[in-house]
Amino acid sequence: MAEQIEAGLWRLDIPLVGNPLKNLNSYLLTGERNLLIDTGFRQDPCREAMARQLQEIGADPDRTDIFLTHLHSDHAGLAPELIRPGCRIFISGTDLPGLEDAMSPERWRRMYREYERNGFSPEETALLWCGNPAQNAGAGQWDPSLYTALADGAELTYGGRRLRCILTPGHTPGHLCLYEPERRWLFCGDHVLFHITPNICRWSGARDSLGDYLKSLERVKELPVERLLPAHRAETGDLRARAEELRLHHLRRLENALDIVRRRPGLTAYDIAGEMRWSIRCRDWGDFPVTQKFFAVGEALSHLDYLEVRGLVERRTEREHDVYFAADGGRITQETYFK
Repeated sequence: MAEQIEAGLWRLDIPLVGNPLKNLNSYLLTGERNLLIDTGFRQDPCREAMARQLQEIGADPDRTDIFLTHLHSDHAGLAPELIRPGCRIFISGTDLPGLEDAMSPERWRRMYREYERNGFSPEETALLWCGNPAQNAGAGQWDPSLYTALADGAELTYGGRRLRCILTPGHTPGHLCLYEPERRWLFCGDHVLFHITPNICRWSGARDSLGDYLKSLERVKELPVERLLPAHRAETGDLRARAEELRLHHLRRLENALDIVRRRPGLTAYDIAGEMRWSIRCRDWGDFPVTQKFFAVGEALSHLDYLEVRGLVERRTEREHDVYFAADGGRITQETYFK
């Protein structure tokens, strides 16, 4: 059921069936024209929940534009099906090429070859090809005429509300938050989540995704925010406090990864991820579902990239695999963190 948060602001609960994220919070701003923020997977449970709740609200699809906080399929997958002629889908200019690329089978072949280089077996990547919702539940076809690219600082106006785009790279290279300064609302997508932490993985073309993410946390944490509107789960809270919790979470994860590399030099990212600490109900690394291994190794890679950029680990190629060694014996400090 759609939940009215304030006059003209609704939260739609979109189920992500079989996914650890559990749900997507899609938001609708109503007025002369409506703005729908994020859409869900291109899957029947998302499709049906979205249609039912938009009907409950009485939203006219012919007057509804869509804003995508980022390119991930749980946010962007349904957008081309929902959009009507004369309406627009907004996404950052940085994420727009990646959205097109995500619809290319060759892009996924390249990615899985890269993951095999980092320790995945061909059998595991074959399973991913069939069962990875990041690959299989996104938009079904590419139509560039549907999308309008937005830059950092761009403004949108819906229902008399002026919304400013804030570029927050990290979770994806072009993740956007939407800030309403008068009411002090922040639609934060996957940049700031509660109970769970945003997945920060390695991105092609980004040298240091985790470093980008940490800088993006610093960018938003002092904003005057009275209502923080995250994309997943029911939990919300204080922006500044949660940003600090997320910073410390990644500091601990960096220390964990560096300790593993020092104790066991020459491991792949896959093996390092297998020894890292994760909040998941599995007995051990072998018990992880392959899709969760995919996200865990992506996160391990972003932390190893961060350490490599700062001269704390060294990446080498041995027997067609990337493996890691401690570099200068340094340690993670507050000073390292902010470089």
